Amino acid sequence: MRTKALAPIGLLLAVLAEACSVGLLGLSGWFIAASAVAGASTYSVFSYLAPSGGVRGLALVRIATGYANRVVLHAAALRRTSAARLDVYDQAAGAEGAAWSGQSLDRVMADADTIGMAVIQATAPVVVGAVMTGGGCAAIVLAGYPLVALALVVAVIACAVLAAATARRMDETGHTRGLLRTELVTAVEAWPEMASLGASDQLVHRTLRRLDAFESTRNSHIVTTAGALGGVRAVAAIGLLFAVLLAAPAGGSVASLVFVALLAAGVMANAERLVDAATAWVQSRRAEAHLAPVGEDVCRRPEVAKTFRVEYDGHGLAVSSYQLPATPMRHAREIGFRVSAGQSLVITGPSGTGKTTLITAVATALRRQPGSAVVTAVLADDYLFTGTVADNFCLANPSANAAEVADLLTAMALDHAGVGPQTSLGVGGRSLSGGEQRRLHLARALATQPDVLLIDEPTTGLDTDTASQVLYAVRRWLPQAILIMSMHQPPADTGPLGPDWTTVSVG
Repeated sequence: MRTKALAPIGLLLAVLAEACSVGLLGLSGWFIAASAVAGASTYSVFSYLAPSGGVRGLALVRIATGYANRVVLHAAALRRTSAARLDVYDQAAGAEGAAWSGQSLDRVMADADTIGMAVIQATAPVVVGAVMTGGGCAAIVLAGYPLVALALVVAVIACAVLAAATARRMDETGHTRGLLRTELVTAVEAWPEMASLGASDQLVHRTLRRLDAFESTRNSHIVTTAGALGGVRAVAAIGLLFAVLLAAPAGGSVASLVFVALLAAGVMANAERLVDAATAWVQSRRAEAHLAPVGEDVCRRPEVAKTFRVEYDGHGLAVSSYQLPATPMRHAREIGFRVSAGQSLVITGPSGTGKTTLITAVATALRRQPGSAVVTAVLADDYLFTGTVADNFCLANPSANAAEVADLLTAMALDHAGVGPQTSLGVGGRSLSGGEQRRLHLARALATQPDVLLIDEPTTGLDTDTASQVLYAVRRWLPQAILIMSMHQPPADTGPLGPDWTTVSVG
């Protein structure tokens, strides 16, 4: 079944299922009332075969279509979610030098999920409500109660307006939830250090403030939703009351009045679902607005000059016409450099001067060049995947065996910390300290045996001795590779950089 056809088919099945539900409700009520009237009458002739068969038929169709519409609509939602995610990836891939973090990735994936689920949470209730209102009112008109149908239409419109107005006033909880999640992760990682400094109370107070802000937003959301539901139910009750009052003087039979009343109740029951549908619709529009800038200037690093060139011929790497934008600490200027195989280059400069941007731009340009060169970049926000150490190494190099993994862990001095191939890392590598995570990032990069290795702040979280040992290991493991590193300043011990190393300042 084609993706575009899934949603319309699912909506059609949802309408049919709801029509069977409302029809079952009305027909059952009429059948019971008619049976009661016939039983109380003398010499009454009433055949129960046709209506009872109708009740059974509606019940069976409702079950079948209800199951089918859930399957089809969930399949449509899943495909829409996948399409939204792939669209994000495509836009991000087209954004040269795009900067991603775990928090931003989490946000865009949540937005993609919201867009995908809108077909179930927003579109289906609105379509079903509209069709059932039209169909139910048409049946009531044909039964001879046009004023009842008019009252129902007015009540449903009032419910829809109230639901839409409430949804637009809703606060967005996703941003607050994301801030709270980030705060909790940060608090867990920073707790040992903050406790050793005697500043754990400050960390607790800051986390509690985030929690209070989230709870306040969520409580406001709950109160607003409850108020909207209460208002819609009040309007629905008034609409049903008017329906009964308008139908009673019309002089119909008791069974007909029961049928009209139950059919009106079924129509108004769908109107109550508009509150959640309106909220889901607003959230999906916000999600689309969030994803609109993905791949554009909002999430790009500063663009490099159009004349920027990176050339690698297997013997050396040449970078020319790289544009450093103006900052409060420097004027805009162009830089260039050349690094030969086996040499090291240290990019220096204060924080915020563009060291990471330069490394990312060079890595991106190299990967776009044809050829068999292996280019590996270790950035500050590299991610460790849930699983074991060996699992992460296999992602970098599927042919890596246990002995090679163990050798790399020893080279990074991780064996002394008890980290082995089967060590479980937890989500995002949280079972390791910051310094251990950094060394594991480097070890995983070495497993790829790159021709060009670019490292952003390789010694972050490491003491002086461990930093020297790690840098020595990198050069020893990759004696002929081009090594480009960004640091605030060259290390005190320049021995790991080799006898022939250079530096370029972006400060």
